[in-house]
Amino acid sequence: MFFCSTKQRRNKTVRMHAPVQPDPDWIVGKHALMNVHARFQNGRTEIEPHSWRIPFQWQGCHYQDHDDEPFMLLLNSAGGFVEGDVSEFHATLDAGTRALFTTTASTKFYKCVGQETSREIVDILVGPEALLEYCPDEAIPYERSRAQRINRITMDESSRLFATDMISAGRIHYGDGEAFKFDSMMSEFEIRLGNRTIALDRLLATTPEAIAAMPRLWHGAFHMATVFGYAPDLARDMEDEVFAHVEDVEETQIGVSRIGNLVIVRILAKETWQAHEAMYNAWRALRPSIAGKPARPISKC
Repeated sequence: MFFCSTKQRRNKTVRMHAPVQPDPDWIVGKHALMNVHARFQNGRTEIEPHSWRIPFQWQGCHYQDHDDEPFMLLLNSAGGFVEGDVSEFHATLDAGTRALFTTTASTKFYKCVGQETSREIVDILVGPEALLEYCPDEAIPYERSRAQRINRITMDESSRLFATDMISAGRIHYGDGEAFKFDSMMSEFEIRLGNRTIALDRLLATTPEAIAAMPRLWHGAFHMATVFGYAPDLARDMEDEVFAHVEDVEETQIGVSRIGNLVIVRILAKETWQAHEAMYNAWRALRPSIAGKPARPISKC
């Protein structure tokens, strides 16, 4: 696991993750690990690897259309999680930097034949006046999989954030359908301002009874997506604008809430593309206020 150290930058203290430590005894599968650092240099934000371990692959960061905000593709060459695998992604954004992180494809949790759980851990530290956009693809739990997902974003009150999280019920169109046939799913997405938690979204489906209740709780949907948007100067009526952008996507159910300067969008959808469209529409509504620029498709090739 990682320990934390501190460093001074622009007269601000930014916590940083320390180098890779030996695997804990509880890791029995592959241990993919990536630790990156976004800092301002050469007139723009640059992302550098602090440490990494295969099957994570470092391919550098990219700039789209001469933008000053880099985006980084999280590439795990394993193709998915088998029983006991652990993946850790850690990032530190210095004060005033801007970065977007996304994935190359959906995260797949494969069948577990024993009782070990596959774990995905994301821990991102966002410095003062920094912008984080975190937009991974959906997580797909296969039949008899056991998955644990922990996402934590820690920000300063002056930071800016757009983040998404999406969970599917399984391989919906595989064979006769493979919805809600996993053995266990625990998913947690936490957003913190300093030491204070301002949002904690948790899914606990770890018993047959809890899994059996999910089709009813999801109102017949097969995909649940959540969008988080935060800015210290977020417009007073932003939640209404976001709802106007997402409400017309077909066969979706939408809810928009606001806690202080944090807007949260919940999306239930029948098909993957519908959830993707609703999330993108939320990005279109939020990004001009959060990032100061319009939303646009990310070129992953």
